[in-house]
Amino acid sequence: MKRAFLGLLIVSSLLAVPLLAFAGQPEQMVVVAADEIVDGNFIRFGSVVDIAGAVNGDVIVAGNTITISGPVAGDVIAAGNSITISGSVGGSVRVLGQSISITSEVARNVWALGSSVALSDESRVGWDLIAAGATITANGPVGGNITSGGATVVIGNTVGKNVSAAIDTDGHLILTEKANIAGNVSYQAAGPEQLEQRSGAQIAGEVTQQPFSRPDANQFKKAFSAAGLFFKMVSLFSLLVIGLIIVSLIPKKVQQVTDTMLTKPWPTLGIGAAYFFVTPLAIILLFFTIIGIPLALMAIPLYLISLYVGKLFVAITVGWWLMQRFSQGKYKGSPIVPLILGLIALIIVTWLPVLGWLIGLVAVWWALGGLFLVKINTIKEWR
Repeated sequence: MKRAFLGLLIVSSLLAVPLLAFAGQPEQMVVVAADEIVDGNFIRFGSVVDIAGAVNGDVIVAGNTITISGPVAGDVIAAGNSITISGSVGGSVRVLGQSISITSEVARNVWALGSSVALSDESRVGWDLIAAGATITANGPVGGNITSGGATVVIGNTVGKNVSAAIDTDGHLILTEKANIAGNVSYQAAGPEQLEQRSGAQIAGEVTQQPFSRPDANQFKKAFSAAGLFFKMVSLFSLLVIGLIIVSLIPKKVQQVTDTMLTKPWPTLGIGAAYFFVTPLAIILLFFTIIGIPLALMAIPLYLISLYVGKLFVAITVGWWLMQRFSQGKYKGSPIVPLILGLIALIIVTWLPVLGWLIGLVAVWWALGGLFLVKINTIKEWR
């Protein structure tokens, strides 16, 4: 499970970058001045991103150099070359970069993937730290667990629960004199000498060293049996990242599609099924014409994207319907809660044997029909 979380961090972070590119052309400078206040989510990307003001929502950014020195009420999702976070974060931090530095308080989790991941003495993580990289340094207190993998992992403060680390054959797990681990320390390494416990470091629980070993046949069977769960988790988190961006960028259109799917379920289902089958046939026919080949090449990725996005709108619609039922039709809050609830329901239902794939297919038809009808209405409005 710990390795799965590291995999999920990589997948979800990498997916966020190309999606941000669809939002528009990159800017050279993206700046929020110290005296500015952003009400709601902040989603931008550019060569240099400098957020010195307060953001009363989530921050989703990508760029070469990213600096966040102002307070963020929600989560921070960032991808870039150099990432520095010195402002307090009320939610979680999920970052992907070459050099990552955190010098402030993060109320919940920190997920970080980079060549260098450094949490200074001034940093504080309320829940768990999950990190992978060449060098990982955690000099600030961590309220929960530390799960890490790298050539060198340094822990120099209190850890509220357990430490789990995978160390390179030439690397070290270093517990400095300020380290105070409330739980167990488990590390995978070539030998016990790769754990360096300095004078003054305290471990309340047990210390376990797991050597690198060649997997046997039983381990392969366990891996394959767990593969389905792993990919379901990857799918859930990937859809969640994309869904957060979509509901933040176009909340009104999301609501229109949801309303159309709920008020016109049978027409949307029929239109979606027709789109699902007719579009591939149209693409094949275009390949038989010289003029149509470029159009066919452009249509293929758009068709695949529409199928993927369809899952998101199914999740949002199902989640919205469930929230309305739970609140007796009084729910008027953010679409993020229905998104999460619907994604969990979708993952569970589509994992059912025999019927799971059929339910998922019909659900995508339903969403494709809703998207098609809203697109037609939007074109009419433009005209």
